[in-house]
Amino acid sequence: MATAQKGKFSGVLSYPILIGDNFVNTNYKGNIDLGAQYRFVTSEFLNLGISVNVGFYAFENENFTVQPDINGRFVHPRLFGELHVGRLRVQLGGGYGFTSFRTENAIGPGEVEKVRDNSDGVNINGAISVDIVQGLFAMAQYDYIKIKTFGSLADTDFNRNIGLVKLGFGYRF
Repeated sequence: MATAQKGKFSGVLSYPILIGDNFVNTNYKGNIDLGAQYRFVTSEFLNLGISVNVGFYAFENENFTVQPDINGRFVHPRLFGELHVGRLRVQLGGGYGFTSFRTENAIGPGEVEKVRDNSDGVNINGAISVDIVQGLFAMAQYDYIKIKTFGSLADTDFNRNIGLVKLGFGYRF
């Protein structure tokens, strides 16, 4: 029987799944997402805290002459509220996210140009978790990110609105 978990700190390891009609979902695959949470206000049924997730994404191009591989990283710090009843916890959060896309373009024999495009924007998050055994829990999250455009991307909803689903496990201590 799982008991209530009162830990103020928790860590989560998730697999990110890109969703929606956007340039990230069209071109990238999620590799891993790491999360950390700290609950600074705790009560019997409601907690308030801060969290941060760092996700890693890759665009692997088989035709390097057209486009090289690109690595993406999303960092999402946020405030959250958490309602918990028994083994179930529901979170809602909001914050400001940062994206970074990096690649190396070949510009000549033995020469490469490092390219980095950065952006940022509002992040809204919802999550649900279920306690499995003392300390261990399963979690599903949804993140909506509205980034500012950068580089050569056109200013369209396709390039600004990103949706992520993250499925994983965590530990409260």
